[in-house]
Amino acid sequence: MGLNEEDKETISYLEQQRIVETRTACFWSVLASVAGGLMLGWWEYQYHPANRQLWMVPFGLVLFATPAIVWFSVVASDICNPNDHYVTRVSQPVHLNDSVVPAKKDEQWSNHVDHV
Repeated sequence: MGLNEEDKETISYLEQQRIVETRTACFWSVLASVAGGLMLGWWEYQYHPANRQLWMVPFGLVLFATPAIVWFSVVASDICNPNDHYVTRVSQPVHLNDSVVPAKKDEQWSNHVDHV
């Protein structure tokens, strides 16, 4: 059983969209890491001899290291779930047919409204 043309186009579109999203996320994470590294370098050059502006050190370390930790978790998740590429990751409500309560009709509410 092969895929028809419409399914192939949908999968191709989903692959292209995933590639664009991955490149965008990679760009922003590299940018954040570079900003953290520059902040640490600037602190080392400008403020380290006098031990001033110490708030810049943890802030720079967080900016510098967080993208690496996030990308490690994304790659590990992708390795653990290789067949999960086309699954929507948005939470969707579960509809249970057995527990659905039908809405009351207007006639059923009328006796409650009249006796108020």
